[in-house]
This record gives sequence, C-alpha cells and structure tokens, in this order.
Amino acid sequence: MVMSRFLIAVALMLCTALRLVAFPLKVAGIDTMRTAVWIHDLRWGYDLVNANIDKSLIPASVMKTVTCASLLNLADSEERFLTVVSATGEVSDSVLNGNIVVKTVGDPTIESQYFDETKGFADSIAASLLRLGVRRVKGDVIIDESRFPDATTPPGWMAEDIPWYYGARLQGSNFRDNRFRLTLPSKKTVPEVPDLKFQFVKSKRRGVKVDRKDGSETMVVSGNMRRGFSETFSMPYPCKAMRAEILAVLGEAGISVDNGTVKDSCDETDIYVHRSPRFGDIMQSLMFRSDNLMAEGMLRAIAPGGTRRQAIEEVQAVWSMLGISAHGVNIVDGSGLSRDNRLTVRFLGEVSRHMLAEEFGNEYISLLPLAGYDGTMKSFLVDTPLEGRVAMKTGSMKGVQSYSGYLLDSEGKPTHLLVFMANGFRCSRAALKNDIQRLLLELFDVSLQGNLQESKE
Repeated sequence: MVMSRFLIAVALMLCTALRLVAFPLKVAGIDTMRTAVWIHDLRWGYDLVNANIDKSLIPASVMKTVTCASLLNLADSEERFLTVVSATGEVSDSVLNGNIVVKTVGDPTIESQYFDETKGFADSIAASLLRLGVRRVKGDVIIDESRFPDATTPPGWMAEDIPWYYGARLQGSNFRDNRFRLTLPSKKTVPEVPDLKFQFVKSKRRGVKVDRKDGSETMVVSGNMRRGFSETFSMPYPCKAMRAEILAVLGEAGISVDNGTVKDSCDETDIYVHRSPRFGDIMQSLMFRSDNLMAEGMLRAIAPGGTRRQAIEEVQAVWSMLGISAHGVNIVDGSGLSRDNRLTVRFLGEVSRHMLAEEFGNEYISLLPLAGYDGTMKSFLVDTPLEGRVAMKTGSMKGVQSYSGYLLDSEGKPTHLLVFMANGFRCSRAALKNDIQRLLLELFDVSLQGNLQESKE
C-alpha cells in the first residue's frame, strides 16, 4: 500500500516535470510570451505548472484581490465609513438659522442597490431635523467633500469606459452607486441628475451611441432614437444627485430650505451619522460582482483622508515588509480597470499564499467566488468534479483574462495556488476559459488528491 502511494507520487512528479517544460495551455491564438500560469502545491511545496510567472502583465480585475488582501493586513474588516451630517447655527421658532452640512469621506455604498442597510440616507436626515423641531432651514444643504482629497480618475482608465456605470469614478460623495438610468428622447434620469446637458449629433448609424468626457456633464448622443433608448451610465458629480434627493425628501417631510447663503456659525450640532456596511461585507460584495467603484473605495480606506498615491504606497509597503518582491509590479488603482496596472503571477501567488495566515485566512478565502456557484465564477467548472472546489477572482478586459485563487479540498481548505494571466490573446474568451478548465480538470483528479493527502499524513 505504501509502495503504491510512493509510485503514484513519483508518477505525479514526473508528469509535473514534463508540464514545466511544455506550455500548459493548448488553445490556438494565445500569446505564449504574454500568458502566465502558476499552479503550486501548498502541501508538498512544489510547482505543478510554472510558465512566465515573473512576466509583468495587465491583470484586470484580479487587482481587486491585492486591494482586499492589503486592507485585511492594514485595517480591520469590522471598520466602517462614517458620514457625519451637521446642522450649523441655532434653532429658533422651528427655524434653523444655518446650513445642513454633509461631510463625505468617500463611502462608496450610500444608497447602494447592493446593501439594504444603506438606504434611507435622506430620510434619516429629515427625521433628525424633525426631532429637533426644525421646519425651515434658512441656509442651504451643503455637500462637503473636503475630507476626500484627489477625486481624480486613475491614470490608464480608458476614455470609452468613463461614461458607463462600470467606469464610475470614486469621489468624496458617492450616491446610488454613482450611476443613473437615462431614457431618450425624453432625457429622463433616475435618480435625478441635476445640470446634465445633452448634445445631439447627426449620424447615420442605426443604433444609439452616448458618450461623455471625463469631468464633463454633457452627454453626446448620436444615432437613431425612433425606437427609444434606455441605458445605465455613470454620474459626473454624484454630490449633485445626493443634494437633490435630500432637498426633495426634506420638502416631502414639510421642511423648507431657503437655499440662501448663511455665514458659518460657531454652533454646530451633529444630527446624523451614517454608517456604511462593514469593510468585510463591502469586500465580499465587490469581489463577487467585480465592482470597480467599491474596490476604489476599499483602496482609499487604506489611507483615510489621504490621496490615492498615498494609499498605493501603503499597499506597496505592506508587501515589501512581508518580503514579497514587487519586481514587475505597477499599481495605479484598486480595481484593475486601468491598463497601466502591471502584476506578475508570482506576486499574485505569493500574496495568496500569505493570505492563508491564521489571522485572516478564512475571511480572505470567503471573499473569492466559488466555481459553479458564485458571481463571476458561476459558469466556471459547472457540472464537473471541481465544481465548488475552486475559489478564484476573475479579471477580464479587451485582450486580458486573469484568474487568481485556490483549489480547495473537500473540507474547503486550500491545497494549491492557482494563478492565470493572459494578455494579447486572439482566440475567443470562451475558448481560453475552456482551455483553462481543461487544464485544471486534467491536473486534478479529486479521488487521487485524497489518496495523496492520506499518504502525506
């Protein structure tokens, strides 16, 4: 019995040696110089597949694994964003002789469709004012974004991504996922987006194209709208939508706002503190859905009140301190939407290995979608022996497909690191995905893994 297990182990090692020589993916159309694969046995400490693991490549959304891993090392997953709403001035005869000031801090979840607990932001402000007996605000509703420096778009975000919901920029004030539904030709927006302008361009195209430049509030529309049009886009300045909704809700509650100018007062009372979901819950949501806005929020939470550059420096510092080489690594955002990002498969794998440490191993693994079950992995390895046995974050953009995570045993414990990054492929994305599934299924016979685990013990 012992000899048979030994022979199995030797056979596996010989097969591994052959795989380390031959390129592991067979699909036609991949660039073998810009495709990297690392599959490492965590139990025995050897590589099953090792190809181009030090190549610097565009990672796409697997960058989110680095962002979340960094935050777990540098902050507490129980932390929350706190948005304080204050009333300045005195209340006399049901009149607030001052302003309502919303002090935003970059919370990406206020009124998010993905968290029921974040709903009712404006209602809570109205209820707080009514408890103070306020029926009229002599000043204005002010959205104060001064606590969030550097609300610029990260370098390397493509111009064509900016107008769309997935290209929504993180700002000091973020509201309803920084997205709105636009219906044409009526120009109706849900929620209300004040100051939005439209430029209609004559075009013979059959469909409708809508564009918007970074920072602009003008939607450029071309094409034929006879059949109508409705799509979801990113808000240029969500602070305006936030203010508009607060004003509308206050009005419905019987509280009038003069929208006048009132000088700052020494008297300031905090009337409401909005608490975001736990960072841990935000991370799980963004990882399962690959949410760029929330990933950027998690990056900036690493350096509260600091710039994006300062947050990235903290990310780089923590991995350097842990002895993980940053050779070939260039981080410019937290989401992976930038084409200026560069990671290596080795770096991703070493980060994944470190994240198995006892203090955050279980929580980090829970952030990764399970093959055949969750989010972006729901259709991966479905109805195969590896369904539910692979936990990985995916990443995709034009010419880029990435995966990073683990193979799990029957008890959900990681046995192997799995990292893939492909740049510049010319085959279909489906063909590449199928070939990666083929490789994993060929490598991992579940029953054989069980025998090997028993022999090791």
